[in-house]
Amino acid sequence: MNGRPAADIRQELDRFRERYRSFNRDIESNAVARGWCTPNRVVLEKGPVRLREFIVGPEEGAVPVLIVYSHVNRADVIDIDPDHSMVRRLAEAGNRVFLMDWARTSDADREKDLSVYVLDAIGDALDFVSGATGFERINLVGICQGGTFALSHACLRPGRVRRLGLVVTPVDFHAGDSLIRLWSRHIRFTRLAAHPVNVPGELITLMFRSARPFDDLRRHVRRIDGHEEDSDFEFSLRMDRWVHDCPDQPGRAFAQFMGDLYGENRLVRGTFEVRGEAVDLKRLETPVLNVFAESDHLVPPGSSTALGAHVDPGLYGELPFGGGHIGLIVSARAQREVHPELGRWLSAGR
Repeated sequence: MNGRPAADIRQELDRFRERYRSFNRDIESNAVARGWCTPNRVVLEKGPVRLREFIVGPEEGAVPVLIVYSHVNRADVIDIDPDHSMVRRLAEAGNRVFLMDWARTSDADREKDLSVYVLDAIGDALDFVSGATGFERINLVGICQGGTFALSHACLRPGRVRRLGLVVTPVDFHAGDSLIRLWSRHIRFTRLAAHPVNVPGELITLMFRSARPFDDLRRHVRRIDGHEEDSDFEFSLRMDRWVHDCPDQPGRAFAQFMGDLYGENRLVRGTFEVRGEAVDLKRLETPVLNVFAESDHLVPPGSSTALGAHVDPGLYGELPFGGGHIGLIVSARAQREVHPELGRWLSAGR
């Protein structure tokens, strides 16, 4: 114990216990409701899609952007707090923002395959946004798994998309040392595809937490020690709720995504098919801005930047962020350095 008197150690432990009690009292008195921080309205409900239009920034004549978020997390993280809102940063750059907020998964969804999400859902949302705004081609922003969905749609239906922004999007699923890829080698997803049942959201949460099992402990200890000086206390509570609340996954679609992409890496190999159509990355005809996080433990940088070897260099650009996966979505630095630049790129060339 480095020669420290036992009394000093007991006093330090007592102070920590009191900070812990105070921390818990603050949590109980600052319970935050789930919800969006920016006014919005649901403009379309069809199949797995609940399409939201955000009532912020310009509308008439503004360039529309449709955001496709990952299906394995709740989409409200991109508008979780006024100071940590990708939605607001894109709107401030002159974009009219729509979001595909996925409907709650029910037992009736267990038989649906990826085509329902990649082709039908994104297609229906694009049709609505086009009709509502008068723009024939729509800007598309895909985030994480939603980026893989958006990229696949843009390859299959190249005439629909004006510009494609990809954020922490896996393309080469075998690049880097992602633990999710290593785990997928030991699971027989063909069984789940043949006899689909929905995958509980709690299991998805456990999978993500197991990738870095001590992160929660370190974060909570830091908060206990310094929460009285934490100006973002409510924001941190919202983030905790989001991290531990993954939605259930439709069985067959999840098996296809994990087996075809993480297991067999079919996207970069050119063998990934959606409803019998091959997803050919070389069919991309739209400018692409690929935004990736240099310290991403879920989607390693090489997994995202692999796209550059498959598309026309004249259409392709990259925007690196010196941080991690979630930091690129919600951090204050990303709000200053990344989201405004992405927003300007989307609204350019009207």
